[in-house]
Amino acid sequence: MARAGGLTAESVLLGLVAGVLVVAPWTRSGHLLLLDWVSGPHQALTPGLYGLDPAALDALPYRLATHGIRTLFGAGATSWLMVLAYFPIVAGGVSALAGGSRWRRHPAALFACLNPFVVERIQAGHVPFLLAVALLGPMAASALHARRRGRWFAARPAGWYALAISVGAHAAWLGAAVLVAIALLPRPRWPDVVRTAVVIVSAGCVYAYAAVVVANAILTVRVGDLDLEVYATYPGSAGLAATVATLRGFWRGAADSSPEAALGLAPGVVLVVAAVVGLARLCRSEPVTGVPMVAVTVTGLLLGAGIDGPLGTVYRIAFDALPLFEAMREQQKWVALAMIGYAVGIGATVEAVMTRLRPSRSLLRQAVAVASAPALIGMYATVGASLVWGLGGSVRVSHYPPAWYAADRLMGAGDESVLFLPWHQYQPFTFTAARTVATPAGAFFRRPVLSSDAAELGPVRSNSASRRMAYLDELIARGGGGGFGRLIAPLGVRYVVLARDRESDTYAWLGRQRDLAPVLRTAELDLYRVTVDGTGRVVSARDGDLADALGWAGGGHLGTEAVLSGAGDGVVPSAASGGARRDGSTRWQVAAGAPGWVVLPEEWSANWTAGDQVTRPTVAGTVAVRAGSGAFTVRYTPWKWLRLGLAVSLFSLTALLVAGVLEHRREWLRRRPAGSGRPGGDGGS
Repeated sequence: MARAGGLTAESVLLGLVAGVLVVAPWTRSGHLLLLDWVSGPHQALTPGLYGLDPAALDALPYRLATHGIRTLFGAGATSWLMVLAYFPIVAGGVSALAGGSRWRRHPAALFACLNPFVVERIQAGHVPFLLAVALLGPMAASALHARRRGRWFAARPAGWYALAISVGAHAAWLGAAVLVAIALLPRPRWPDVVRTAVVIVSAGCVYAYAAVVVANAILTVRVGDLDLEVYATYPGSAGLAATVATLRGFWRGAADSSPEAALGLAPGVVLVVAAVVGLARLCRSEPVTGVPMVAVTVTGLLLGAGIDGPLGTVYRIAFDALPLFEAMREQQKWVALAMIGYAVGIGATVEAVMTRLRPSRSLLRQAVAVASAPALIGMYATVGASLVWGLGGSVRVSHYPPAWYAADRLMGAGDESVLFLPWHQYQPFTFTAARTVATPAGAFFRRPVLSSDAAELGPVRSNSASRRMAYLDELIARGGGGGFGRLIAPLGVRYVVLARDRESDTYAWLGRQRDLAPVLRTAELDLYRVTVDGTGRVVSARDGDLADALGWAGGGHLGTEAVLSGAGDGVVPSAASGGARRDGSTRWQVAAGAPGWVVLPEEWSANWTAGDQVTRPTVAGTVAVRAGSGAFTVRYTPWKWLRLGLAVSLFSLTALLVAGVLEHRREWLRRRPAGSGRPGGDGGS
């Protein structure tokens, strides 16, 4: 066990070195901005923690941990530290899973760090997903260790699995596939089946807060059959089979932010052949490791091919029938399983090659080994060139323009929001060298930011169920309607920011809005102040829809009154507003005042309650309360239950991790000299 632990530690160090070579250029002053991974000077805890952001309700323990790291080290450092973390974790886990000598462990660990799948996912900024995948390595190693011991329960695989799904929901399906393969192959036994079932159920407790989300009908993103088409695995120029077999196929294909990994024919063939030969060798010599890894690899390749692959019909049925399988709408994520299997197989192949290079071997075998060694080295070098030193030098840290800082100083801090334009979830900027990234305004400005959540992917323009976003989509598409400030005031918007990197002419209508006052005009950014109000005690209401509101605002006949569908009373246009104060993320205090309607700039949900007073959605998608003259409090009621669910989740995760540490300590104290029962085997990750 001690020797196995030392070899695993060496692999961890190897992974750390590889990771440092990747992130080194990103440690400089600036911010790392990738497709789905952005950072900024004022990055805050997501409202999803409180159940208020439909797109950020998953992996809440991870989001909390990331916020803590960001608080300690700063947003800029956190952005590359989280990328760096993948490499030593996956290297150590795959090393323990592969077992064997240094010549098996270290090449396996290195391949898990340097492969086309990792290149594409870092380019895409899928950092949490990669971290979750990295944790599947030690999970699989500990599950194999438990199988060899024939135990009815093992805390370590449960702890690793719980940690993985706490980081990324996709790991629930990926990890379950690995655990089931290890339990059933090569021959299932009752302890293996029972242990695996207990591991999966106990780890699932870390998603206790999800029960609150379902029970309270908290708004989540909408996923449908069209998503399977949009997020289908990209076949590439070589065809779907070759692309998936070489661990590529990210759905964006050759888009600007996701170029394919530079992998020619020869390195691709070497990669596949080395993996196949190594896995076949393990199936003969160590079937307890080899057979499950073959099953995991084949599963990853078949499901990773997605709806256009051999199991396309099965995938569609699973997507429609299995609970929570919507998380796997991006089918190529299954290739993560093949990546782990390939790493183990390639490690076994390298070990065999090095063994045959010994002088005692036959000349023919030595000749084969001599020919194989340069091919394997070339494969590593080819993939590594696309990854090390900031994705082969293609991605550097970005520096926000001076105008962004000037705008932030002028706006200052506050609860009133900033509307950011252009209205896209993903867009290129001059300061990102024209690379498309997720709009980073929310990470940059101190005030809350409203920016588009529409991915704009052909038939799937948006997965959002937000009424506010749909309202803004329509307003912006119609060019503001002449009274844009009045129409966005019920959303609590005080400022409008337009980045002028592109499309500035498209938004020329901003300068013609009578209720927007220019505050800052530069070549990089324009800043406008909304001169009207629309929240708090607005007293009156009108019965109308969006078209009516546009007409009233355009003609100058819309005041602060709430625009409701099917309800209206009071004198209009109204000039009343104010009297409402945010008292935390899930509560508002409304001061005493004139009876009538109160508008709060929160996404509409029936879970916003004010005692026995009636609440209704406004046309803008915000919350309206029919109130008396007295002071009262409006609360988001699911928070108290979500807080309890999150506490249960964190307690479950902590308990499993502590149990795993104690289990490992007990084995270490026994000092079993035979280790795992095979040469160089792991001592249980």
